[in-house]
Amino acid sequence: MDVSQGITPPISQGWAYGILLGVGLAFAVGMYFITRLLKKYNGEDNSKFETYATAGRTIGLGLTATAVVSSWAWSTALLSSSVVMYTYGVQGSFMFAAGCLVQISFFALLAIQSKRRTPHAHTMLEIVKARYGTTAHLIYMVLALITNLIASINMFLGASATISALTGQAIEAAIFLLPVGVVGYTLSGGLKATFITDYAHTVPLLIICIYLSVKAITNPAVGGLDTIWRNVTALAESSPVEGNYNGSYLTMKSQMGIAFGAVHTLGNFGLVIMDSSYWQKAFSASVAAATPGYILGGILYFGIPWCLGTIAGATALSLGNNPIWPAVGRKLTDSETANGLPLAYVALATAGKGGAVAVVWLIFFAVTSTVSAQLIAVSSIISSDVYHTYVNPKATEKSIILVSRLACIGFALVACAVSVVFYHIGLSLTWTLYFLGVIVCPGCFTTAGTVIWRKQSKVAAIAAPLIGLAAGLATWISTAYHYGDGILNVTTTGALIPCMWGNIVSFFVPCILAPILSYAFPDSNAWQWERFSDIKLIRDDDSINDSEKNEEGAFTAAQEAYMKKMSKVAAFAGIFLFLAVWVVWPFGMYVDYTFSLPFFKGWITVSLIWLFITLLVIAILPVYQGRHTIAFIVKSVLKGEAAARSQPNSKTQHDTPQLEQASSPSGTLTDSPKLKTAESTASPLTEAKV
Repeated sequence: MDVSQGITPPISQGWAYGILLGVGLAFAVGMYFITRLLKKYNGEDNSKFETYATAGRTIGLGLTATAVVSSWAWSTALLSSSVVMYTYGVQGSFMFAAGCLVQISFFALLAIQSKRRTPHAHTMLEIVKARYGTTAHLIYMVLALITNLIASINMFLGASATISALTGQAIEAAIFLLPVGVVGYTLSGGLKATFITDYAHTVPLLIICIYLSVKAITNPAVGGLDTIWRNVTALAESSPVEGNYNGSYLTMKSQMGIAFGAVHTLGNFGLVIMDSSYWQKAFSASVAAATPGYILGGILYFGIPWCLGTIAGATALSLGNNPIWPAVGRKLTDSETANGLPLAYVALATAGKGGAVAVVWLIFFAVTSTVSAQLIAVSSIISSDVYHTYVNPKATEKSIILVSRLACIGFALVACAVSVVFYHIGLSLTWTLYFLGVIVCPGCFTTAGTVIWRKQSKVAAIAAPLIGLAAGLATWISTAYHYGDGILNVTTTGALIPCMWGNIVSFFVPCILAPILSYAFPDSNAWQWERFSDIKLIRDDDSINDSEKNEEGAFTAAQEAYMKKMSKVAAFAGIFLFLAVWVVWPFGMYVDYTFSLPFFKGWITVSLIWLFITLLVIAILPVYQGRHTIAFIVKSVLKGEAAARSQPNSKTQHDTPQLEQASSPSGTLTDSPKLKTAESTASPLTEAKV
């Protein structure tokens, strides 16, 4: 499959190899030295599993929000948001953004509840095992690993296709080179490395998104928003969108746009809840940062696919007959759209070779920041849920971390190899995007219920997702056969409508079955949340002193009250944001109306402002919160001081209640059950409490 469709790559393969391999390895080396600085001057010892796998559970608001944005800023999001605008119109790119926000706002509730009820967990699978036992643990382990695998494949397919189209690099080479640097810095720094590189990748990613968006609408050859509006409006006559009001791309009344929104939203629920990396980042956040971090991150992220997707997709539609357009005189082929090339073509048309280089950089930043989360999630599952649980329960921290690092390398190789297989059998970015919800959705309801619903039974937790998976797959195949006129192939199974019905069945069947089975087959002993205390911290006995053992008890009454309050805040925010961006906004505009020129300009302007605000918050907040830590480390390095310490002593008037962190003699950070009002000393290097 020739994804370039005859388009001559505008830049050389050297750019691809230089960025993917050279810059990737540079990040790995840089992370190695940062990790050493944190250990030497800030008491963060990543040879301890609690630091390696949960970043000491001290990450604050700035880096938590950055991690959320980074985790959602997939190469898939950047590429596909413009594809759905190009295919379905403005409803498509809007629903792409809305279909990512609602899950994160809901996960804010799971984040604070997991902090409250499972304070020592490392993966969400540990929670499943503690409550339902080995059988459920193994079932959910398979579901979680499939989620991580399909997520990685989806990213690799779209990213490699775009890099190949722009540089001529073989897709197989791009796939295997994309995770090289990620593996390097994840091995050296663990989860804290993921948070640090989230910041280092997300800031330039946002800058490039703004650059490409502004360049597209200000290039003289494009003609500005007036010309884009006129050209796209005219397409309603020459190339109407089926199911859209008057065939227009500039209307929110779009049947296929809503259908895509359903597929995307349900699939993303599966990707968030069944991806252990989101749970790990919740575990790593401080108590005060868990809920606001996820809500803030979700709201900020909304502007990325909305702005970039709308502008790139609309510009691609507008430039169809413009001499600067790489595919001048024709609509993009199914292969080009399926592989997410509209954004790359717009960048090339409006910014020349510099735009092509910018897209390669963009893809690099997007893939590395999101794949790192997948790697640390899988490596933690293999080391904690497999090795430490079943193979060697008495394993030392050193051996557990070794297994984690080996699993990190192994998963990267497996994900790359399977991605190459998918590519050679003709599966694309869009195919995997539409399909993935069928297999990642069945465990959503019961996984969430494990930490928020006390009456969910073991029978329900085991049977509901398995039945939902079988029903979803059967629905997907049968509807593909029906709508494909009796033909089952890559095209019919990757069509939007069959995947939509498969997603719906996979998601809602367990939602219906779990309550029924829970009341029909209740557990003999009612579940008590206190039993989650069976989950213990993973630390060598000789690294813990008596005072630390005492600190592993229950939260104080003040902490419990704070977390209960934040649980209500998270629930309210989740419901409010869902109603706002998925119900009121899109369906309130589902009327017989096409965007006028002033309205279109306002739509684009608001989305650009949203994206600018996202950049400002992500770039400034973590640095501001961590200014004292940064200053301390810089001064220590310059003066040659080697005295390590746990937290900066500086304080401000920041009034958010938070956990005080105590430092053990070994440098491991542990939660101290005390509340205090403290300065947020978080930084891109080592964000502490917020």
